[in-house]
Amino acid sequence: MPDPFTFYDGTPVNTKAQWECRRKEILAMAAKYLYGPVPGDCDSVSGSVSGANVNISCKVGTKTGTFTATISGSGKAITLDLASGILPSGSKKLAFGSGFENGIKSLYGLSELNPNIAKGWMINRVMDVLEQNPNSGHDPSKIVVSGCSGCGKGAFLTGVFSRVPVVVIVESGGGGGTSWRMTEWFRHGAGKSRWNCSDQPQGIDNLEDNGICGPWVTKAADPFRSSPAKVNALPFDQHMLLATIAPRYLVHFTNANGAGSWCHLAGTSEALAAWAAYPVYKALGVPENMAFEVYSGGHCGVGDTGIAAKMFDRALFGNTSISTGGLKIPDNRVQIPVSEWKSLFIDWNMDKTLQ
Repeated sequence: MPDPFTFYDGTPVNTKAQWECRRKEILAMAAKYLYGPVPGDCDSVSGSVSGANVNISCKVGTKTGTFTATISGSGKAITLDLASGILPSGSKKLAFGSGFENGIKSLYGLSELNPNIAKGWMINRVMDVLEQNPNSGHDPSKIVVSGCSGCGKGAFLTGVFSRVPVVVIVESGGGGGTSWRMTEWFRHGAGKSRWNCSDQPQGIDNLEDNGICGPWVTKAADPFRSSPAKVNALPFDQHMLLATIAPRYLVHFTNANGAGSWCHLAGTSEALAAWAAYPVYKALGVPENMAFEVYSGGHCGVGDTGIAAKMFDRALFGNTSISTGGLKIPDNRVQIPVSEWKSLFIDWNMDKTLQ
């Protein structure tokens, strides 16, 4: 697993300011190798808010694009539920106007755009306009995105490629917050003998072309899909993408991966990615802002075990006295004990502190 605390050129990351540069480098590498182009911010953005309606105007060079969104319902939080997400109760619902993906592609001259990255771009624009209209009755610091399964991948990508304040990822599997390297190790490498399920884990080579909230990768990923061992040469893995969400709030769930349980989404690989991302939250001094748990139950049917409600209380309602953050990874819910992970997958300092 690559070191999040070392730039591609070998320069160490020692400060929080350097981490912000490293974060941008990680996102650029992910765009290059897996997810295709990522539209940047507008040169200028303006808009208005009238009740539930948000109107957005974005200028890029000589082009101007117009977009709409709605924020309906009542409550303090604003939620984008991609499907079967875990969300705070009593929240407003965020939705985007029709044709926004094509509008973004036209504005930036793109032939291909990951739909979840497009949703992240729209969240950023909604936040821009809400920040410009502080008396709108909608708080841009209280937006949550969530989804499960294929839409867990969607929530992962939307959260990574945006500045949405709270991200809740549920059972995202391959293409989401799951280590490509560990899954390849289980599928074709030395870990194959230790995979204790009849259902093979979802890796780069058996990732579906489409599905709910898909497609999850673009043509950029084709070389890895045809030669899956190449993921071991990627200059990043998904733990580093999860880490780019820091210091924003992240709640992350996966399902148990024991024999006879839900195996396809490779819960052990998702747990490894979360476990290897958490040191960045600790290094930045915000360990309470990330919570992860391996639960056990029906796919997308477990719901919150309590860690999301606590995080919502902290992130959305200002209860900083509540205990949040940390990892819950019981050995009986993963394919190999956590005690073996460091020797198998980590050769960098997991206890670093950034100044």
